Amino acid sequence: MSDEHRNACLPLSEPHSNPWWLRAFAASIIGLLVGSVWLLARQGPRVPVYCGKSLPIWLRNYGWSSSARLHSREWNEADDAVRHMGTNCIPVLLRMIREKDSKLKLRLLSLAQKQRLIRFHFTTAAERNVEASRAFIALGDTARGAVPALARMYDEDLSANSLGAIADALAWIGPASKPAISVLLRAATNSDSKVRANALWALGEIRAEPKLCVPALVHALGDSDEWAQLSAAHALGMLGTEAQSAIPSLRELTNSPRVFNSPVMTRLQVTLEAKNALRKIDSGAVSPSSKTFPESAIPAMDWFLSPQ
Repeated sequence: MSDEHRNACLPLSEPHSNPWWLRAFAASIIGLLVGSVWLLARQGPRVPVYCGKSLPIWLRNYGWSSSARLHSREWNEADDAVRHMGTNCIPVLLRMIREKDSKLKLRLLSLAQKQRLIRFHFTTAAERNVEASRAFIALGDTARGAVPALARMYDEDLSANSLGAIADALAWIGPASKPAISVLLRAATNSDSKVRANALWALGEIRAEPKLCVPALVHALGDSDEWAQLSAAHALGMLGTEAQSAIPSLRELTNSPRVFNSPVMTRLQVTLEAKNALRKIDSGAVSPSSKTFPESAIPAMDWFLSPQ
């Protein structure tokens, strides 16, 4: 057989095809990730179901990667599902708030996302923390039974994302979270600025123990992080006339210069919240904050600038 005929019999190779070992490597990474998720699901509490969809599926509408937004049809449907499942949700929500991705898991995820052979969606523990905490918006006071467990979780070895999610959950449960005030005051001095800000905001939503909270909140008005300042000002306003001693510090905050390199709009939000707090403290006209929706536990600007 001539060389020409021999070459014609050989299969044509694809210049851009991926070698078999790369496909196998990608599949093994994805298999490890899927397997770890499956094991966690098997070991966890029973997952409630509504209209044929499990609770974690409904909670995806609360995630930051979801296209659903507050008050959207998808968000409202998730709220209805959570309310229907009620306190049966709590064991699963607590498990999700505790979740933390290991460095190895995050590394495998990063490698899997770089390959283009198999497309898949994986939700990080940080996003699942947020999804679980936002379910407490729908549950509200009916989730008061979760307060002791949430408070105890502060003493566990959890991530900053989990600690922030705990504070959010306590905030949305509301005044029934009063037994957790001591741990929130401790969290308000955490080295992570987001954890501090979340805890300070929650103290305002609980609206209790002003003799303990007001001194800590006034101190937080001088925090190096402007989101923490904003949360402290909000909390003082929610305490109303019980926060009279904070008036001088709030007035000073409204006149303080912008911190170097801080966003102008963030400074504006801090000033507006301080002025709003002064108005509430002077008039005593304090109302619940109508389910303000934190972005990373801090209210996003569109909710902040809207009437409360």
